[in-house]
Amino acid sequence: MFDRMRGALCALLLCALSLPSHAQDVDRLRIHGSNTLGARLVPALAASWLRSMGYSHIQRRQGAQVQAISGVRDGVPLVVEIQGNGSGAGMRDLIAGDAELTMMARAPSARERDAAWQLGSLDSADQSFVLALDGIAVVTRDDNPVRRLDLRQLRALLAGHGDWSTVGGPRLPVHAYVPARGSGSRDFLDERVLGADAVRLPSATEADARTTLAAIAADPGALGVVNLRTPLPKGVHALAIADGGDAVPPDRLHVMSEDYPLTRRLALYGGQMMTALGRSFALYTMTPEGQRVVASTHQIALDLQPGARPAPAAWRPYAELVANAERLPLSLRFNYRNPFSLFDSRSERDLDRLAMFMREPRNRGRSALVVAFSAAEPGMSPLMSTIASNDRADIVAAELQRLGIRVGRARGLGAAEPLASPAAPDARFRNERVEVWLQ
Repeated sequence: MFDRMRGALCALLLCALSLPSHAQDVDRLRIHGSNTLGARLVPALAASWLRSMGYSHIQRRQGAQVQAISGVRDGVPLVVEIQGNGSGAGMRDLIAGDAELTMMARAPSARERDAAWQLGSLDSADQSFVLALDGIAVVTRDDNPVRRLDLRQLRALLAGHGDWSTVGGPRLPVHAYVPARGSGSRDFLDERVLGADAVRLPSATEADARTTLAAIAADPGALGVVNLRTPLPKGVHALAIADGGDAVPPDRLHVMSEDYPLTRRLALYGGQMMTALGRSFALYTMTPEGQRVVASTHQIALDLQPGARPAPAAWRPYAELVANAERLPLSLRFNYRNPFSLFDSRSERDLDRLAMFMREPRNRGRSALVVAFSAAEPGMSPLMSTIASNDRADIVAAELQRLGIRVGRARGLGAAEPLASPAAPDARFRNERVEVWLQ
């Protein structure tokens, strides 16, 4: 699949550059939006993309708010303009036609989707390109017995309501350390956890990751919030977080699968009529070569290398089903906003990655175990919930077989092991997931 993608990238770019310069504006690709992506990640991808297409003399010019990555091929220059003006501003520029692609560190809001109706379906794999994952971890000292928090408890502790004993810990005051305002991690903390309390944290100290970890090492009552990519020193552990369902730890497996609730996607979005130049770049970011660049910028790249086996499931039927299998770090999810696309955009790409992964010599003779879950619907009986999850397991198994992957077993487990409360706005998307295990 990715060999075909590479060929398509070259064909798209050659087609664009073969036209006369007066026929279209092909000398500048404008990418606006989140500075979480725009500061390092997208510039590095732009430089690598230009090199992959045969451009030389790659230069980077930094302005007040705009970076320009340029190269020359056959005497013809090409400039990638990257403006980190925020996710919301980037989406407005995309809608207005002032940008070809927008960088988003969050999903588009309902209001933004309505405003962008003329762009097509922002949720389709043709217009949504997930580059990497990001998120935050909640950390404390190893000698603190607390190992899990739900979002309500975390919000209360950060806002100064209660001490550690209110969540099963020692009778110690909580000294909270949070990322500074203006950082991507703080924006995500405000949006995902604090909500209305985002501006009311009188008892919390704003600090960078190094200061936060040093404070935790010295203070048994310290509680910190750091980026998921922050290495944790000895004596510090990250808490499992619950969002109305099971508490999930921020290990590699659960972050990559997006089962950990404080994970977010870093993505590009474009209109359905984006140019060959824009589509070429967007597709390049998801190739193995592009994902190596993502990893080189210390972002969480999307790969399918199996991680450690997760802890035994509490629910016995689930534990017995996967006892001798190894889970891949993905959760396939469905696209409920686009009637023309069965899977969401990342899941469509993950299926292609999975097909390529299973063709590797080390996986010869292995088969997939497909495990599907459903969301708890009001009035739905356990039997109907199990039937619904079995249907999803069968759909994914059929797709895997179409891709040449042998499926040993496919089974639905109903509404067991939920990740989100049924009342959560994204409960269906998060709970109706399909896991793939290797046998």
